[in-house]
Amino acid sequence: MTQIAEALEAIKPSAQDVLQDSVTFSPIRWKTGWPHHLRRVPPFRDDATATITRAEVFSFAADVRSADFAREQIIDFLGACFAYVAGQSNQVMQMQAFLRNKGNASRLLGAIRKLDGAAPVDAYASLVATGLAPKYASAVAYFLAGEQDASSEAPVIICSNRARLAGLSAEADWSPEDYAAYLAALSSARDAYDSSLPLDAVEWALREFARRSE
Repeated sequence: MTQIAEALEAIKPSAQDVLQDSVTFSPIRWKTGWPHHLRRVPPFRDDATATITRAEVFSFAADVRSADFAREQIIDFLGACFAYVAGQSNQVMQMQAFLRNKGNASRLLGAIRKLDGAAPVDAYASLVATGLAPKYASAVAYFLAGEQDASSEAPVIICSNRARLAGLSAEADWSPEDYAAYLAALSSARDAYDSSLPLDAVEWALREFARRSE
């Protein structure tokens, strides 16, 4: 039994589990550290702690698509996406530093505007090429692709734990080819376990399995 199969048997994920997954973060930490040069601050409250679900991040992503990838909606989405992925970790400061670099921010906004209709690996590759960390690049691609169903050929989030369980190196510099192998491994395991599941249910199961095994 592969580790992906083991995770699926242990976690028994559902599509609703994925959408309801929530992360605790600090809105005020993001708000006070948001780069001024972007000329817009995502709608963070002044609370020290709050939670955000995947469903809520998907909602911000839907706003981006419905606004035809307008700058304001992209910035609001990035705030939600990065808050979800970083949680309460020190990655918050790393991502704020990334966005403070005007070149990084410009490249990222430009890449996002070209994602509509992009294949999963192509979307990941274009985002990584901006200098964005692979975990965050995969998350941006994942959420902007929209909520998934079993027929979706869509990106999912990658991180060291997920990659390790999928049989890849745990090093966080996965190439587009590595990412393609990751998606293929998850798809194969999903089809063997329950082909009616969206692919992100498998990804979420890997994260939960790793978390519970810590």
